[in-house]
Amino acid sequence: MKKKVPVLIFFLFFSLQSAEIIETVVANLNGRAITYSEIIQEGELINIENNIPPDTALNQELKKKILDLVIFRIIAFQEAKSQNITVEDETVQKKVKTYKTNIYMPDFLKKYEISDLEFNTMIKMRLLGDKLTEDFVERRFKDKEPSYEEVTKAVSEWQKNLFKKQRLVFYSIP
Repeated sequence: MKKKVPVLIFFLFFSLQSAEIIETVVANLNGRAITYSEIIQEGELINIENNIPPDTALNQELKKKILDLVIFRIIAFQEAKSQNITVEDETVQKKVKTYKTNIYMPDFLKKYEISDLEFNTMIKMRLLGDKLTEDFVERRFKDKEPSYEEVTKAVSEWQKNLFKKQRLVFYSIP
C-alpha cells in the first residue's frame, strides 16, 4: 500500500497540473491557433462595450460570430501592417481611456491578467479593423450613397474574400 500512495499522489498532481494548461483550439489561421478562451474573452469585452454584465452566457451562434470577428481582426491587423495603415496613438489612447471608464473593465482586465500593452494592442486591432472597413466602403461606394443593406452585403463579401486568401482551419467550438 505504501508504494501506491506516492504513485497516486504523483498521478493526481500531474493530472491537475495538465488540466490547467490544456486549451481548446477552435481555429487555426495561418499557423496561429485561436483558442476558446479568446472567444470567451472577446465575448465578455463585447458585453462590456454594450454595458451588459461580462459573464452573460454566449450561445453557439454568437460564439461563431465572435470567432469570425476575431479572425477578421487578426487578418485586418496583418493587412494594415502590409499596407502601412496605422491608427494614431492618440486615437488608441482616447479609446482605451473610454473603455477603462466602464464599471466592468477593472475586473475584466484583472481576470484575464491583461497588461496595458496587451489592452492597447486589443484596442488598436479593433480600430484598425474599423479603419480598413471604412476605407473599403469608401472605395466601394465612392460615387454613391449606399443603403445599410448594400454596405452590409459588400462588407460581408469583402471579409469572405479576405478569409479565402488565408490558410484557415476550423474546429468545433465547445
